Amino acid sequence: MFFFALGTVCNKTIENMSKSFCFLLFCVLPAYSASAQTDRNALLKEFYRLDSLGDVLVYDKPEQALSGSKKMIELAQTLQDDSLILRANYVQGECLENLGIFDSALKSYYFVLSKAEQVGHCYIHCSALFTIGRVYQSMNDPAKSLEFIRKAKQRAIECHIYRDTATYNYDIGFNMVLLRDTIAGLRIVEDNTNMARKLHNEEDLIYGLDNLSNLLAETGKPVEALKYELELLQIPAVLEDNTKRTGVYEHLSEIYFKLNDLENAQKYQRLCMKYAEELGSKDWILEGYKLQYMIDEARGNYKSALENHKTYLVIKDSVYQVQYHEKMAAMSSLYELETKQKTIELLKLDQKIKEKEIAQQRILLLLGLLSLIIVVLMIRFRNQRKTNAMRQAFAQDLLKVQETERQRISKDLHDSVGQNILFIKNQLHRLAPLPDQQLISSVDSTLEEVRNIAKDLYPNQLEQYGLQSAVDSLCETAQETSGIFVSSDLQGIDAKLNREAKINFYRIIQECINNAMKHAGATSIRITSKQSPGKLELVVQDNGKGFDKSILERKAQRSFGMINMEERIKMLRGRFDLETAVDKGVKLTFSIPV
Repeated sequence: MFFFALGTVCNKTIENMSKSFCFLLFCVLPAYSASAQTDRNALLKEFYRLDSLGDVLVYDKPEQALSGSKKMIELAQTLQDDSLILRANYVQGECLENLGIFDSALKSYYFVLSKAEQVGHCYIHCSALFTIGRVYQSMNDPAKSLEFIRKAKQRAIECHIYRDTATYNYDIGFNMVLLRDTIAGLRIVEDNTNMARKLHNEEDLIYGLDNLSNLLAETGKPVEALKYELELLQIPAVLEDNTKRTGVYEHLSEIYFKLNDLENAQKYQRLCMKYAEELGSKDWILEGYKLQYMIDEARGNYKSALENHKTYLVIKDSVYQVQYHEKMAAMSSLYELETKQKTIELLKLDQKIKEKEIAQQRILLLLGLLSLIIVVLMIRFRNQRKTNAMRQAFAQDLLKVQETERQRISKDLHDSVGQNILFIKNQLHRLAPLPDQQLISSVDSTLEEVRNIAKDLYPNQLEQYGLQSAVDSLCETAQETSGIFVSSDLQGIDAKLNREAKINFYRIIQECINNAMKHAGATSIRITSKQSPGKLELVVQDNGKGFDKSILERKAQRSFGMINMEERIKMLRGRFDLETAVDKGVKLTFSIPV
């Protein structure tokens, strides 16, 4: 009876405790839930604030937008929301793309592509495919670009997102032209543009007309290109948007220049400069000065051409410096993020290992004391070795990443160190009429060492920015050292040449400039390229004293440089022509199949 009574009392006590506990949960859980919801709302509010800010900064200040995208990724992961994770990584990819860091941008977009496919987000899946295609287009890989944009169009049709297929068609046609399927590519773009005209869709019509004009101009049909570019000026949305208007004026000036209509080329160049200055756009101002010195040169106003060319180079250097520093800051920030993420992953892995060890120890406590001691020691030893191996592997990977990054940054800085030293030397001369000669000698020695290092390396600008940019830099250097007016116009040449051809053309141009400076007595050197179906021509011409061409028929009279140029062009399966006469200057034409 005693035990029965005791059991009854215990049961009532337990029942009362259960009721009290349930009451406590009933009171506490809603409060906890409300607090958690408040925290979630605060995180969401911060995420959308950063997203809105990123939309404003992504094109003008992409390095700041990149910093915001990192915080967005952290917030999205904390909220465990797939849509937010997709959005945050997409924004990060846009920032990296606008900074020209295409490999890292592709990494972000491929993550979005995989995640969108995993969670079944059709629209983002289409957008990611299209954006990856556009990045490959920026990387001068039209075949890869065409592959992804076609996939995007197919996916859009499957998802019934027909509105986006018009944009995809434009880029499909554009890439086909780049891949030399010119007729079919132009037909696609033209059909799409005509459809936009019939539907009175201004946005698609503007995009189509601009594409048609650019493609026709690049494929040697400036008259047809002019017709479409002028049609753009009839669209109110273009005239109401100064950015669009500036772009149209710049393209019109280029087309009229190709048609040798210098009066209209000058007219639209001035309109371009007017609105570019109102917008404060250094990129458009840069293009305006480039057009001006080309027009001046064509008119024979060499003094004005030289002054405008110098201004163009100063602005160009300023723009490249800003882009360079933005890119370096972004890369540093991205590197820190990747390092932080790897560290977090390692800490999480350590935590999982420790939790596993604790679980194993609790199970082993049921065994005998001796077995427990032996098993615990074995597990601890095994896990410690595993942990040490993982830590060691991580440390090695981290060091490799750091060394690779430092090597890359060091290589990039080589291009600016010499300029900085030269600036310091000039400042010393300007600030002190009679500066310390030992200091000047030290600066000269340092500058010479930097230049010697640069000469031993592969032309860094050729690797990073392409042949056009490298030749512009070469012309600038030749002009500064000799006082001869040296100019180049190699628009679109990089898309037609592989790495070997770019190197050979660079060396050929280098040799031509050196020959003209040493032997020709020229005051002007002009470098141009001409593209036609299946062929690309490079022309280097000077206004020097020329020479008797029959001299070259005697092989013994050929210089090493001339032989070197001939061998390089043979490597490219091309041909080399020379036009010259006494007091008639020299014109060298190099043509290769493409």
